[in-house]
Amino acid sequence: MENASKALIIAGAILLSILIIGLGMMIFNNAKDAMSGANLDAEKVQAINSKYDSYLGTNIKGSNVKTLCNLVRDNNLTADGSDTFAIAINEKTEAADINTLKATFANGKTYTVTATYEGPSKTINTITITENK
Repeated sequence: MENASKALIIAGAILLSILIIGLGMMIFNNAKDAMSGANLDAEKVQAINSKYDSYLGTNIKGSNVKTLCNLVRDNNLTADGSDTFAIAINEKTEAADINTLKATFANGKTYTVTATYEGPSKTINTITITENK
């Protein structure tokens, strides 16, 4: 009888230690997810902005400006406000307006393309395109 009671005590101690270890792992994983979630917004913003970074600068060819217009137009058509926001090109955000604007850019010319960033997250809000003289 004494051996059986000791066996039950040992089994209970093992189950209790497994429970404590499992609880510790659950707390650790929740804390890790919370910490990675804090950087997720910055990563999303960086991913959104990086699509446009290669088109910013001086002496951007007209064909690249047209590609940028297509990229912004497609972004604005799918913008839902949660992860993706509409971006204005020369203050225009509608697809038809961007298509009209795109037609004014010539392949043989160069342009200066700048971006305006909005809010604390620094997402691109407006892209301004001016022709180089």
